[in-house]
Amino acid sequence: MAFAQTPTVRQWWDVGDEVWIAVPAALGAAASYGAAGVLQHRATHRAPERPPLRPRLLLDLLRLGAFRTGALVGVLGFALQVVALRFGPLSLVQPILVTGVLFYLGIAWISGYRRPDLWLLLGAVLTLAGLCGFLVAARPGPGSSDLHPSDAFLLGLVLAVVVAACLAVSSRVSHEARAVPLAAATAVLFGVTAGLVSSLASSPAADVWQRWELYALIVVGPTGFLLSQNAYQTGQYGSVALAVMTVGDPLVAIGIGVIWLGQTLATGPLSSTVQVVALCLVTAGIAVLAERAQSLAEHIRAVSRQPSRMPPIERCVLCAMRVGSGKQ
Repeated sequence: MAFAQTPTVRQWWDVGDEVWIAVPAALGAAASYGAAGVLQHRATHRAPERPPLRPRLLLDLLRLGAFRTGALVGVLGFALQVVALRFGPLSLVQPILVTGVLFYLGIAWISGYRRPDLWLLLGAVLTLAGLCGFLVAARPGPGSSDLHPSDAFLLGLVLAVVVAACLAVSSRVSHEARAVPLAAATAVLFGVTAGLVSSLASSPAADVWQRWELYALIVVGPTGFLLSQNAYQTGQYGSVALAVMTVGDPLVAIGIGVIWLGQTLATGPLSSTVQVVALCLVTAGIAVLAERAQSLAEHIRAVSRQPSRMPPIERCVLCAMRVGSGKQ
């Protein structure tokens, strides 16, 4: 594994006038991803619940206007992300994109007309601060964009084992807690998707149809999207799933880049220490989000026998759950 020295502060900010295009575009992408997450989370709770990786869920969701709108907003976010990466470096754009979780929480709370839950907010801030700290300290450097065919089997094997392990864990935990392993499996698939796209981007346009990465992408990408909808559907609070996916996606992509594409990470005592501390913050933030979401879900279930005492937003959540499961 190769390592690079941490760039200076001057090198970090020496991005020219184009930063004034990259930063607003990245913020717009983050807001779009947050809004898309809210819409998709609510749509999944209006659809009949399906086991993981059942394509029937997508057919159910396509009938819902909220899901279709969320998909369009997500496409807008992707377009803005492309613009941001065109005018700014990944090390600047990625930390801004992860604020999509905060946009998700803000949009969900505003549209629900309720005060924000401070513990969920704390968990999100810890998670995003940890990821941003890791990206700043690690500063992934450029490497080869070509993923050799000999690596395809090993990459596919690792992918299958990790996703299968996440699905196995999801089948053995409580309903609300399933969002974490399902979102982790989604993050792995999204991270692999990013690696495949990076490899394809280095190929001449005329050769794309001959690359194995294209056909792997056709399978891995939709599978990840389907799992993301399963993750949203199993949790009453979509911020948990979105946080895990937001954090795991770039970390998996970085891992693939370092192991298979020869990308570099910054080294040195200070940089390595910051990276370890940052990953600990990520773990702590996700733990806080998962624990708080479980506690709030139990509270909703406990008072569901007395709907008149429930706050309006929690009554809406309960009704959505009943409609989704076919119960009235």
